[in-house]
Amino acid sequence: MKLSHFIQAHIESIVADWEAFARTLPAGKSMTRLALRDHSREILLTIAAEMERSQTDQDRAEQAEDIAAASQPANTPAAEHGGLRQMAGFDLVQLFAEFRALRASVMLSWKRSDTAMASAESLDQVMLFNEGLDKALAESVQRYSSVVAASRDMFLAVLGHDLRGPLSGISMSTLLLTKPGLDEAARHKAAARIKRASAEMGGLITDLLEYTRTRLGAGMPMALADCDLGAVCEDALEVIRAGAPEQQFVQTLSGNLSLQADAPRLRQALSNLLGNAVQHGFPGAPITVSASAEEDAVVLEVGNQGEPIATDSQLAIFEPLVRAPSSAAQSQDRSKTSLGLGLFIVREIVLGHGGTIEVHSTAQTGTVFRVRLPRRHSVA
Repeated sequence: MKLSHFIQAHIESIVADWEAFARTLPAGKSMTRLALRDHSREILLTIAAEMERSQTDQDRAEQAEDIAAASQPANTPAAEHGGLRQMAGFDLVQLFAEFRALRASVMLSWKRSDTAMASAESLDQVMLFNEGLDKALAESVQRYSSVVAASRDMFLAVLGHDLRGPLSGISMSTLLLTKPGLDEAARHKAAARIKRASAEMGGLITDLLEYTRTRLGAGMPMALADCDLGAVCEDALEVIRAGAPEQQFVQTLSGNLSLQADAPRLRQALSNLLGNAVQHGFPGAPITVSASAEEDAVVLEVGNQGEPIATDSQLAIFEPLVRAPSSAAQSQDRSKTSLGLGLFIVREIVLGHGGTIEVHSTAQTGTVFRVRLPRRHSVA
C-alpha cells in the first residue's frame, strides 16, 4: 500500500495519536478533544492528496521556493492550525513538536503495517510525505508568526490609547487646579478626577507587569494564608459597585468558604471577572456572583447575560490580547482591561492556587466563569 493510501485508510488512529501527544504539551493539558484535534484530519488529507499528484522535481523545487518567499500563507488547514495554536497559548517549540510527533507517528505506523511497500517507490513516498508535512509546518509557522506580529502591534496601539485617556484627564485637571480663584467644590472634583485617572493607569501598568512577569517564566508570587472567600467577594463587590453604580449584582454565599489562599490575588481575579461581566453583559441585566463549598474545595462563579462567546473564542479567551467580539461590549466604554490581559491574569492567579477555571456560554444561560480552588495548596 502506498503511504498516501495508508494515511487515508488509517486517518482515525493517526489523528488519535496527534491528540494524545498534543495533550502532553503544557498548553494542551486543559484543551478539549475537539481543540486538540484542530485541523489535524484536514492537514493529513491535504498532504495525502498532494502525494497523489504527479509532480516533477522542478515542480517540487519551485513549490518549496514559493512557500519560503511567501509573506503570508494561503488559507489552508495548516495555516489555520498555526493561528489557532498561537491563540491557544502554544509556543513555536510546541508547534514544531506537534509536527515532529506526527511525522514519527505516521512513519512508525506505516513501517509496522503489513501493507508497507518494500521497493524503491516507497522511498519516493516517504520523500513526498516529508515534503507535504514540511509545507504544512511552514504554513503553520507563517500564520503563527503573522498572528504574533499583529498581536504585538495591537498591544502597543491599545496600550498607547488606554494610557492617553487617563493621562489627558490628569493633565486637564492639573491645569484646572492652577487657576486662581477656583472654588473648593471644583477643586475637590478635579482632585477626584486625578485620583480616578491615576488608579486607571495604575491598573493598566499592574496588568502589564503581571503579564511580563509570567511571560518571563517567573510566574505570579503567591502568599498563602487562611482566607475567607466570602469576605473576598464582599470586598470585590464593594469596589465594582462604586465604579458601576447603575449595575445590579446578585450575590449568593453558602457553606464553609475558608481556604488557604492569597486574598489580595483572589480579590484581583474576582475584580477582573466582575469587570469583564460589566463590560460584556447586556445593560440592565443582573450579574451573579456565587461562592459555594465542596468537601476539599470552594467554587466561585461569576455570570452575566450577554451575547454568547463563540466556541473558538472560548478556547482562547484566557490568552493575553484575546477579546471575544461582542456588540454589547462595543456599545460600551472600553475598560481598563481592554489590553486583553484581564482574563489571562485571572487564569494565572487560579493556576497559582492549584485551581481550575472554565467558561460556559450559551444564548440561553448566558456566560458563566467557574473557578474551583482547593482548600489547601502548596506553592512550588
